[in-house]
Amino acid sequence: MGSKHILAIDDDQPILQLLRSVGEACGVSVTATSDPEKFLRELRDHPPDLLFLDLVMPQFDGIEVLRTLAADEVEAKIILISGAENDLLERAQALAVAWGLNVIGAVAKPLDAMDIQQRVLEATKEAEPI
Repeated sequence: MGSKHILAIDDDQPILQLLRSVGEACGVSVTATSDPEKFLRELRDHPPDLLFLDLVMPQFDGIEVLRTLAADEVEAKIILISGAENDLLERAQALAVAWGLNVIGAVAKPLDAMDIQQRVLEATKEAEPI
């Protein structure tokens, strides 16, 4: 089994800690940050298998990030996160999918640790050999 990597960005430190803890408990390396520059550098230098992206943060527009990810043809699986209305999550997910991104879910805050664990396990499991 290859080493899997999660990259997460959120302006809420408890959310980052939850994502880090759950990912590590699932045996996955996790880079979790609230710094947009670090996020973009990590995305470029260590492409993740799974990306958690908060849509609404100060100084970081999630929709613009999705546009950048699409332009860069990022292949990582993406889970969108937001404390805003579910309508925003649904629209952002539809837009990202239309742009060719591999969005596998959208999660409203507050996050549920068991739900996140299940999503991480599903997103990072290896395909069974035929």
